[in-house]
Amino acid sequence: MLKKLIKKASFKGAFFAFVSFVFMFSAGAENCISTALSSPEKVTVKWVYDGDSLLLTDKRKIRIIGIDTPETKHHKQKAQAYGAKAREALRALLKQFNYQVELRYGKERKDKYKRTLAHVYLPDGTNISNWLLEQGFAKTLAFPPNVALAKCYKKSEELAQAQSLKIWRYKSHKVRNAISLPRRINGYVRLKGKVSKIKTSRKSIFMELESHSKSRIRVKIKKRHLKYFEGIDPDKLWNKTIIVTGLLKNKKRKRTVTISYPTQLKVVDQKSAANSERNAKDNAKKRKPTKLEWSIQK
Repeated sequence: MLKKLIKKASFKGAFFAFVSFVFMFSAGAENCISTALSSPEKVTVKWVYDGDSLLLTDKRKIRIIGIDTPETKHHKQKAQAYGAKAREALRALLKQFNYQVELRYGKERKDKYKRTLAHVYLPDGTNISNWLLEQGFAKTLAFPPNVALAKCYKKSEELAQAQSLKIWRYKSHKVRNAISLPRRINGYVRLKGKVSKIKTSRKSIFMELESHSKSRIRVKIKKRHLKYFEGIDPDKLWNKTIIVTGLLKNKKRKRTVTISYPTQLKVVDQKSAANSERNAKDNAKKRKPTKLEWSIQK
């Protein structure tokens, strides 16, 4: 009986150590904000569904703009790695400010599920999306027309990637070669491949990545989103090596990654790739936290 009590006490101690937070304050750290957003609206959070979805006391459901966090277990949806931890990190963060936040809106205020779309800030100015990205709890999600902070968010994501924080330690989130990607893979991917063919339809441009398989991977850009790709001409990417980030879907024996913003596309310079990787890691070491730092889960 005594052994059971000791074991139980040890487990509780470990659990409380696991969920403990240490918040570090750093003046001058970059925080994502833009004059293109609306004036702040002060609200109170009633419930945290997961790392990117909130319920307000006025009953509005908020989908946080710019990020996607791992899913938590609900209904038939299986929990994903770090889904529950991202939710608990956000709950603990909000608790420090008595669940008071500020909403700033972009060009589109509702999604197809009737949720309110907003960038969410703490009273001290901390951008919650940026904070979750820096900690490695989230990945960027650029969805036009709400892309005012997409490039800023991308920088924070790259810092977490360079340090392999949390979700970025998993193979599924590493850059993989399109030429050897197994057929069974779908969902979120970061793919590297050479553009072997470019096709145009009435509404989209398709870039086919080099592959030994009959089931090749296409990168799709809708023509209505080309206006965001300043300085990138898809027609001139033939025979270039690119890295694309997005959701890979298998439909009618075709594998397609649809991208809608330039943060999802990177043209790789083979000569400087190694130097770029080293620079990213060096920058990550010099990085300053955005005022509030999760200190336990690295």
